[in-house]
Amino acid sequence: MDTVSLAGMAMNMQSAKLQQAVGVAILKKEMDANTESAQGLIKMMIGNNPAMERSVSPHLGTQLDVLA
Repeated sequence: MDTVSLAGMAMNMQSAKLQQAVGVAILKKEMDANTESAQGLIKMMIGNNPAMERSVSPHLGTQLDVLA
């Protein structure tokens, strides 16, 4: 092998390493964002949220019969 082909192989390896590192960093950020989103959803579901209750049963609790 000559020097030029070795240099080309070294540059290709460094480029592949950089692409892999960038891909891993992007995936980590996406996982963090998904984790935050899931935690927010769980927090909303655990809380006593009347809007959520109305969306499940919109016909309940909207009218009061006061005639006896």
